[in-house]
Amino acid sequence: MKKFLIMITAVLLVAACATPEERAARQAENLKVVKASVGSQKYKISVSQMTPMRGTSVYVSNRYLKIEGDQIDCSLPYAGKEDIPHLKTRGEMRMDSKIEFRGTIENYLLQLLPKKKSGVVTFTTKYSGEELKFSITIDNYGKAKIRVTPESRDYIDYEGSVYAL
Repeated sequence: MKKFLIMITAVLLVAACATPEERAARQAENLKVVKASVGSQKYKISVSQMTPMRGTSVYVSNRYLKIEGDQIDCSLPYAGKEDIPHLKTRGEMRMDSKIEFRGTIENYLLQLLPKKKSGVVTFTTKYSGEELKFSITIDNYGKAKIRVTPESRDYIDYEGSVYAL
């Protein structure tokens, strides 16, 4: 029985190990798909982690950021404070726990960074009377880092995976 388990483990290890050429080919193919979807503005980022400006990282599920042309569909959690809450009454203070909306994208810009094997997407949009600035860094593995900077509140970072639509 021990020999059988050792043999199965050895077979699994050999099958799991990819040669550098195979890994490079998979990365190149994935990079083509990501470039095509990001360049055509048709992609979805499934968010798995958020890091507030004042706090620690938290794992999240069922959250996303979807871009289709000049439209954005956003469902992200939010944990942050307003920049100057002491100058506002309790009724004027915003205590949002999420950023959920559909809207129009303005100033979409994609910059490819070949040396870092990544690309950076920046754009702005309006949410609840406030301008949000998005900066998305996408690497050649299909991983994305999103920074959302509201006009008058704390920024927040997200991490996730990019999928073509």
